[in-house]
Amino acid sequence: MIYFDNAATSYPKSPAAVRAVAEAMRSCGNPGRGGHAPAMRAAKIMYECREKAARAFGTDPERVILAPSCTAALNMAVKGYINSGKVLLSNLEHNAACRPLYSMRGAGRIELVSFDALAKDAAEDFAGKVKGASAAVFTHGSNVCGKLLPLAALVKHAHENGALAVVDAAQTAGYREVSLERTGVDIVCCAGHKGLGGPMGTGLLLINRALDITPATILEGGTGVYSLDEDMPPFLPERLEAGTPAVALFAGLSAALDEFSLYSDFSAFDLLCDTLRDIKGVTVYCPDKGEERLPVLLFNIEGMDCEDVTERLARKGICVRGGFHCAPLAHRALGTLSGGVRVSLGKQNTAEEVKIFCREIAAMAKTRI
Repeated sequence: MIYFDNAATSYPKSPAAVRAVAEAMRSCGNPGRGGHAPAMRAAKIMYECREKAARAFGTDPERVILAPSCTAALNMAVKGYINSGKVLLSNLEHNAACRPLYSMRGAGRIELVSFDALAKDAAEDFAGKVKGASAAVFTHGSNVCGKLLPLAALVKHAHENGALAVVDAAQTAGYREVSLERTGVDIVCCAGHKGLGGPMGTGLLLINRALDITPATILEGGTGVYSLDEDMPPFLPERLEAGTPAVALFAGLSAALDEFSLYSDFSAFDLLCDTLRDIKGVTVYCPDKGEERLPVLLFNIEGMDCEDVTERLARKGICVRGGFHCAPLAHRALGTLSGGVRVSLGKQNTAEEVKIFCREIAAMAKTRI
């Protein structure tokens, strides 16, 4: 099997992460719900995961909210920290960022900021529109075509105009540095199961040390503390973490963070882009080589439906994803309103796999390479 669907979830998972999940299921109780050994083991696992994530992203452990997904983290960020006024949204967003804002239409106005999906561009449109905004929500990197937005510049413009900066780093965490400390970004949301290599069912809401806002809650329930109060605790992380957490999954994420290293060798992805672009009848949507980008691209074969392409590849043991990738705004920006085939590489993928893949695409396109 050739697995080129790492933008959906990384595969295979680290053996250490798999072992950690199994061991936690065998040995852990419910964290914060008792002083006995199984409960204390679980509490230790949860804190160590927070501590490692805090070091990796430049914040404090208590400002690391362990969420069931990046989607859950984005909902907590949008609905907990944004309550009125104009909100900027980039034209490359995933539905995980769009839909929470759409559900709050009555609370304010959403304004789209346009970025060129395939070329390097600055933040002029953003800088012009951020005046008067209460917040800006934008992806760090597109899950459709691998385009990277200029994170530091966007955060700077937002803060100069008094706007909160919320970043969806689902695709960039583990591939590019995402530091709250160095960029000053207020809130970062990311998936634990993509570039970080943890299990599905894990996400992170990371809050800057300097952000002094008590968020509204979108989920209420037991926390193991302040049990006699009617309201959720006023402090983090308990305020945003109601109910029993997925201890075993976060044990796996904690183990994956022990092995954390950024994706740094883009040679296989460069080969993929260059080879696909040379195949007649294939259109590739990805920033050019030499530009800042993720190892993610979209392509289509002339005269073929993207879902048919993915199905034929699956029969050959090649895993990619066709369709709209939960990101209609990005497809509008690219002009791919009939969808496309997404290819996303991980650290384990090789140049030989790329060559096999490209030969299959050339055969479908009836072109020799």
